[in-house]
Amino acid sequence: MSDYLRGEAEEYSIIQSGPDENLCFIPGGSQVSNPSELLPSDRMRHLLDVVTPMFDFVILDSPPATPVHDPSVLADLCDGVLFVVRAGVTDFEVAEKAVAEFREKNLLGVVLNGAEREAAYGQYYSHYTGG
Repeated sequence: MSDYLRGEAEEYSIIQSGPDENLCFIPGGSQVSNPSELLPSDRMRHLLDVVTPMFDFVILDSPPATPVHDPSVLADLCDGVLFVVRAGVTDFEVAEKAVAEFREKNLLGVVLNGAEREAAYGQYYSHYTGG
């Protein structure tokens, strides 16, 4: 991605096929000192314009929402945002602040990652259902 955004590669050369032919991805590319400056570029918009008609879904992964500005920049380029929260790790106030920001950027939902089955709400009632 970074190689394309710096003008060192063409859009079709950075798209790679995954183990399943229906899954493609674009790796991060060479490390750069200013990744946040590359994202809001015309090249990024052009890349999204090129790949969007080629695929059913285009998913942009980003670093955590609060330490850097990249997720907010990417959210402005997307149709919607899925916010991922790590159970037992993500601070509630940090998640609440990030969700408030992304709500204005078409927040589609929140995904809770890393939750243990024993801690699930339904487990509390399992003795009533024989589970």
